[in-house]
Amino acid sequence: MTERFKRAAPTSIAICAGLVVVVLCIVVPILLLLRLDDDELARWSDIGQAIGPVAVFFSGVAFLGITAALLMQGRELRNQREELTIAQEEQARSSEVAMRELHTDLIKMAIEDSELLSVWPAPSPGEQTTRKDHYCNLILNLQKVAYETRTIELPELRSALRFLMTSPDMRAYWTRSRQARVSITDGDNEEDTFTTEVDAAYTDTITP
Repeated sequence: MTERFKRAAPTSIAICAGLVVVVLCIVVPILLLLRLDDDELARWSDIGQAIGPVAVFFSGVAFLGITAALLMQGRELRNQREELTIAQEEQARSSEVAMRELHTDLIKMAIEDSELLSVWPAPSPGEQTTRKDHYCNLILNLQKVAYETRTIELPELRSALRFLMTSPDMRAYWTRSRQARVSITDGDNEEDTFTTEVDAAYTDTITP
């Protein structure tokens, strides 16, 4: 907040100075007209004509100052909007990570308790959900969160997925659960991207 105030202070000062100049230009002539007689007004008129170029110069400077102040204020507003957008993106990312942590906790409970394990639907018709299925799901979700939080880059994600797909259990899990996963996440660009990467690793990896 202090840094933002420091950046905005010059703009505010320039705007106030411009307003003061404009007010003086209006008030001073009015006061002169009310207090002076015709001879004095004539002398002041001559003086005004003599210093007219100077007044024009200062008016131009004031106009440029106000223009510069408005431009600086506009740039400050753009910076604030960018900062707000970044903050909103970070908040959304944090919320998603928190939801995934909750999902992880639910899967852990199912792995540790066979009664809770039976609550989860089967990965495909005619199959039974096993602890290995949930464990494979946790491993894949870990890779997805690491990629989305930029802990790893895309080449690292692809290498990790190819390595995971050398596991027969991981390949079996993905074979059974892929269709159900696609039906749940259909339309989610991030989920679709991750599913595509897992599919590519699944296809490229030879069964050990």
